[in-house]
Amino acid sequence: MMDRHTAPPPKTIPLRDGGRIAGAGPVICAPLVGRSRASLGAEASSLAMQQPDLLEWRVDHFEGSVAGAASDALVGTAAVIRAAAPRRPLLVTLRAVREGGVDRGLDDATRAGLLGAVARAGLADIVDFEAGSDPDALAMLREICVVARVPLLLSMHDFERTPSSDSLLAAFAHMDALGADIVKLAVMPRSEADVTTLLEATWRADRALSIPLVGISMGALGTPSRVLGHRFGSRITWCSGVEASAPGQLPLELLRRLVEESRTP
Repeated sequence: MMDRHTAPPPKTIPLRDGGRIAGAGPVICAPLVGRSRASLGAEASSLAMQQPDLLEWRVDHFEGSVAGAASDALVGTAAVIRAAAPRRPLLVTLRAVREGGVDRGLDDATRAGLLGAVARAGLADIVDFEAGSDPDALAMLREICVVARVPLLLSMHDFERTPSSDSLLAAFAHMDALGADIVKLAVMPRSEADVTTLLEATWRADRALSIPLVGISMGALGTPSRVLGHRFGSRITWCSGVEASAPGQLPLELLRRLVEESRTP
């Protein structure tokens, strides 16, 4: 059923103002999890030297992201990151606590507003927001992203289990229907069979949807999905940066080598 030899061409990843990340292999993304502006600048500079395809600023790790945070503080920090890694596209994520983020006391509307401010400033190439967020907050951020010409990545995370292939396919389709430009689904396996379930659903969704997607099986069991997922249609894979931002991430150079080895027939 999952015959990679008949797979369609990989979909490109859209960026701000109509840019694209193309290429046959997966886009390798390195997370930035610094707590301060200075540490984020140093982290971005160091990771950029390893040439990941994409950087992700996990804003929820930043200690400036607290209840009542001013958007200009985040915009200023995003500018520091861009200056430290000027040739690396930047995905900006302010992850909700319920989906694995650091608790900064922010509700969905506040998170959407902060992400929107960074998008309007032209400092984010992609913005990530959870599909299960408050519908009004999601609609507001979607409108901002359309005006700012910044692609919106909608994501869903399940740190407890791996639903059925049909349920996963329905989740991908639901995020597409919400107006996403990219969709991401990350689930936790309890067995090797769960990893296969995730890869099968990714393969099916890649053929059903017109937009690029990401399917990740987390933790040590899910490592094959990070290395081989591109052969099933998953377009972005995350490595660990200075620190990991999710369970199961591999160091950048190791992940790059394993992905290259996976291309060998």
